[in-house]
Amino acid sequence: MFWGAILKWVTGDLIGQLTRAYEARLKAANETERLIADVAIKDIERQMADRAAAKEIRLATAGFWEMRLITVLIAAPFVLHLNLVGLDTAFKLGWRIPAFPHPFSEWQGAILLSFFGVHVIGQGITALAGAIRGRR
Repeated sequence: MFWGAILKWVTGDLIGQLTRAYEARLKAANETERLIADVAIKDIERQMADRAAAKEIRLATAGFWEMRLITVLIAAPFVLHLNLVGLDTAFKLGWRIPAFPHPFSEWQGAILLSFFGVHVIGQGITALAGAIRGRR
């Protein structure tokens, strides 16, 4: 149950959605319902293929110093801003760091989470899978 929940969380439950779409296709009472189920199946299969392609790109470019440099250049301004605001807020330094201009002010957290959150989760799952493989 625990591993199923983790798999569901990581994959966005695409496998479950695909299973339900196939079940809906089998239970379809008419041609319209079958066509709707077929469209849903094709869409889920496309999402799975997109994720597989994105994973291949990430794996192919992970070792390149250029990707690491781009990561630093993208993340550094946001991290610096976050740290300056945090220091100014915590220690009342009076720096009055302004917020990023629109739309960065709204997207700053999402950008950082998408960059670091996804990367850290991926590394954690890889480490966990390696530990499980090592026990067998």
